[in-house]
Amino acid sequence: MAPLLERLLADRPDLTVLVTSTTPTGAEQVEQKFAGRVEWCWAPFDTPGAVRRFLAHWHPTVGALVETEIWPNLLTHAAARGVPMILLNARLSERSASGYGRVAGLTRQTLGHLAAVAAQTESDASRLRALGAAEEAVIVTGSLKFALDRSALRQANEQERLQFGPSAFGRPVWLAASTHPGEEEPVLEAFARLKTERPDALLMLAPRHPDRVPDILSMPAMRQYQVARHSAFQPNAGATLDTGGAASISLTCEDDVLVVDTLGRLSALTGCADAVFVGGSLIPHGGHNPLEAAAWRLPILSGPHTFNFTSIYRDLFEANAAVEVDENTLSTALLDCLGKQVDTERVTAMGERAGAYQSAQEGVVDRQWAVLAAHLP
Repeated sequence: MAPLLERLLADRPDLTVLVTSTTPTGAEQVEQKFAGRVEWCWAPFDTPGAVRRFLAHWHPTVGALVETEIWPNLLTHAAARGVPMILLNARLSERSASGYGRVAGLTRQTLGHLAAVAAQTESDASRLRALGAAEEAVIVTGSLKFALDRSALRQANEQERLQFGPSAFGRPVWLAASTHPGEEEPVLEAFARLKTERPDALLMLAPRHPDRVPDILSMPAMRQYQVARHSAFQPNAGATLDTGGAASISLTCEDDVLVVDTLGRLSALTGCADAVFVGGSLIPHGGHNPLEAAAWRLPILSGPHTFNFTSIYRDLFEANAAVEVDENTLSTALLDCLGKQVDTERVTAMGERAGAYQSAQEGVVDRQWAVLAAHLP
C-alpha cells in the first residue's frame, strides 16, 4: 500500500490519515516508512463492541480495506454510520471464495456494504461479485504489487552496495527470499551443490520472519559456512559476525552466506542478486510476490505452491520468465542459472522477459487512486 499512501499524502495534505495493522511487523513498516506523516493504531478485533469504540474514537470519513481484509462487523457498523468503505487491491482465491461461500448469507451482506472494490484481476472481480459485491462497485485495476518505483529502488540498492564494500557482490549471488520453515534445508542443499561448481558463490538468505534467524543460524548445514548478518552493516551496527565469532568491517569473499535479518530492505538487496528463489512456495503457504525480482530483470525460481499469486505466476511461467521447482529440482535449476556451464544468454533473456512483464503492468497506482479519490471528502 505504500505507493498509494504516498499518493494520498501528496495529493490530499488536508486530510489526516490513519493506518492500522494487525501484526508487529506491519506496525514497524508504518513507523519506518511514514513516521510523523500518518496516525497509527492497532486494527480493532472484529467484535461489535471493539468496532463501535474504534469508530466512535476516530470518527472516520472514509475507510479502505486491503486485499482480503473483509471484516463483517467493521463493514456493518461503518455502513450504519454512513462511512463509505472501499476494498483496495482486492483478491480472492478460489479456495478463499469457497470458504466464504460456506457462510453465503453473511458474506453477501458484508460485501454488499462495500462502496467500491478495486480488484486485482477479472477472476478476483468475478468471485467477489458472485459472493455479493455490487456489480457496479467492482472495477478491475491490476495489483499494487506491480507498483514499484524503479528510481527509488536503484538509489536504495546503491546505498546497500556502499555499506558492503566495492567488491562484495563481484561473484555469483543467489537470493532466497521470504523463506519459511521447511524451505531453508533444500535451499542450503542447493547452495552446497552450487559451491562445488562456483566456490566463491554467495547466498543471501532472507527468512520471511527475521525472528527465526537464531534458529536458522543454528542449523547444522550452516556450520560449514562463514555467515554475516545484514543488521551488522546498518549505521552504528558495528562489525559483521561469522559463525566462529570473528569480526570484519565489510562483506568479504570469505563470507559465504549473508542472512537478511532486517525489515524493509529486501527490495533493494534483490538488485544485488543474479538469481532469486521466492519462498513460501516449496511448502503449501501460497508463495510470495515475485515482482520485485522481475523489476530487477532476474531469473526467478519458485516452488509449486503459488496460489496467493496465481495469475502472476501463471503469466511468468507461460512467458518463460520463471521456473517452477520442487525440493528435488531446485539444485538443478539453480545450477542452470549460476553454475559453471550456465547459458548466460538464455538466463539473461529469462530475466528480461520477467522485467518486461512487470513493466507492462505499470499504471496500477493511478487506477486504484481513482477508485479511492472518488470517495474522499
